[in-house]
Amino acid sequence: MAKEFNPGNLVIVGAGFSLNAGLPLAGSFTKQLLNLGRVAVDGPSARQISYIKSFADRVFGEGAPRTADEWPDLEDIFTLVDLSANTGHHLGPHFSAADLRIVRRAIIVRMIRMLSQAYARKQRKPDAGWRALESFFGGFRADISAVLSMNWDTVFERGMARAQTIRRIDYGCHARAVTFDDKGLVNRPLSGETLHILKPHGSVNWLYCDACRETFWVPPSDTEMVAQTLFRRQDWAALPAPKTAKMPAIRSPGCPHCKTKSLGTRFATFSYRKALDFPMHSASWRTAEQYLKGTADWVFIGYSMPAADFEFKHLLKRVQLTEGERPDITVITGGADADATVNRFKKFFGDVKGKRFFFTNGLDSAALKHLETIQVLRT
Repeated sequence: MAKEFNPGNLVIVGAGFSLNAGLPLAGSFTKQLLNLGRVAVDGPSARQISYIKSFADRVFGEGAPRTADEWPDLEDIFTLVDLSANTGHHLGPHFSAADLRIVRRAIIVRMIRMLSQAYARKQRKPDAGWRALESFFGGFRADISAVLSMNWDTVFERGMARAQTIRRIDYGCHARAVTFDDKGLVNRPLSGETLHILKPHGSVNWLYCDACRETFWVPPSDTEMVAQTLFRRQDWAALPAPKTAKMPAIRSPGCPHCKTKSLGTRFATFSYRKALDFPMHSASWRTAEQYLKGTADWVFIGYSMPAADFEFKHLLKRVQLTEGERPDITVITGGADADATVNRFKKFFGDVKGKRFFFTNGLDSAALKHLETIQVLRT
């Protein structure tokens, strides 16, 4: 049995952390999601964007075209879709529960591709934010620190693989390492130092078997293959397409455990009714509570404590109040809303002198120095 990991500190990252790697914040997700300017006209993303736009026009625009700025929040869209699809009901006369599940998969697959494409663009043209991340990853102490990522993306995993060649990952939910080959998915043996990172809302490099309920993770750079697995032949057949359109690349691997062709995914999407009762989410939450209780420092980077994360906020407050030795709390944020974010943390956790540390210019030299002091980073 693997030795239990007891980190000295826990780094909690949100969308603002991944912004340094070129990924959008939640407020600009819709615009990036629908951006046709950066996708091939005859590619799979273009067809999915067209289908998603058609859905939004009919449901929210009474049939009239809607720009990204005229869309409702993604939380509203996913909540409406989930409330109908998960109970087997239509959403209006045109979208059955089956149709809504295709809409949901189309949005998720488009998001997976959009996040990967945004990351690749920033990697080709790095800026100050990217270089700050590189400094962070180069010094991150995976031996005594754990990570809790509220994001779906694999920015942290890819950064650690690049900076410290750490490719062995423990997601805290019994997920098995696999990789794609010509025949499907095969086990991926890994050795060396381990990155302990929790993804309580799911991850773009995870696959979940609906038959045996096992969870698998593929190399963080192989998310395009996950996208090809999630959107099936029958899904593409439901999308309008020119007669000359070719069938996009599709993968249909069997489950590495039970061999059933029932691999999909489970994301806790932008929704006020997050689906958190699946095995990998439940296990992630249990491990998160264990780490929160055992660590002396909670470090929040690029996380603004949005209202939709009320389950996580409840966990934080419950652990904070029940631990005899209260954790020190560091908040690293930035942008125009930095002061509002700091104020939100002070109201939620209390502003205790010598126990609260706030940095409002992102991962600047002062923030990095503080992270060295509390041993999140090597000196």
